[in-house]
Amino acid sequence: MIRLPEPASLVHTTGLPSTSHLQRVLVSELARVSKLPATPAPRRPRLNPPGPFEAALRRDAAARGGAVIAEYKQASPSLGPFAMGTPLLAQLRAYLEGGASVFSILAEPAYFKGSSEHLRTAAELGAPRLYKGFVISEAQLAEAESAGAEAVLLIARVLKGHTAAFAEAARARGLEPLVELHDLTEVGFAQAAEARLVGINARDLSTFTLGEPTAAPLRKAFPEAVLIRESGLATPEDARAALRAGFDSVLIGEALMRSPDPRDFLGRILTGLRTEVS
Repeated sequence: MIRLPEPASLVHTTGLPSTSHLQRVLVSELARVSKLPATPAPRRPRLNPPGPFEAALRRDAAARGGAVIAEYKQASPSLGPFAMGTPLLAQLRAYLEGGASVFSILAEPAYFKGSSEHLRTAAELGAPRLYKGFVISEAQLAEAESAGAEAVLLIARVLKGHTAAFAEAARARGLEPLVELHDLTEVGFAQAAEARLVGINARDLSTFTLGEPTAAPLRKAFPEAVLIRESGLATPEDARAALRAGFDSVLIGEALMRSPDPRDFLGRILTGLRTEVS
């Protein structure tokens, strides 16, 4: 196996205040992974890019002018349990019917009420799935692999100079790493990881407040990558604006989970988009 740092060393060197949402989630995950069984060796063949998650995003971005990663999320640290009990498969089917390219499924149980079991259940729908967690350990990569995920989120703000090692460990398990950046100071971490999927989180992860990223500097740094705008997309027009601004894909969670009609929400993003971004 690829040598990765001790999870505790990552969590205790983030530089985040102990009261920040992200730090609280990381401390919780540190306790959880310490109780997981011994990490098995990779069972799947090493990823030979592009994988199905990336391929689906590229296909739909080319055909429609943008792709949507539709997220299943029942709670968050800032909002609490805002969508508890939303039927998983019914919600994901609505996403597919609305035109979503792939799924993002929360795996963190304490604050987001997620579960790797949700990824297993979603397999029957056939769309590629992102293990959306707060990865600090090989054990979580093994959990994502075991759940059948096609991709896994890696947060550069947490992993810093170890991002490349985690990306390689993910590929060794057949997983596509989606490297999430918070600001442009983290670009080098994603470049070292040879990231093909690069997300920019519109939130300040320490406070979960919103910011306004732009695609232009990311495209300069990652000319061949799939660029993904994450968080803070409350309306279909927000998502369309991000795609018009040069992002290949948008990740939408809370707004879709709150929407009374996620099919219509997605349709309002994608209808006629190709013409607008051409």
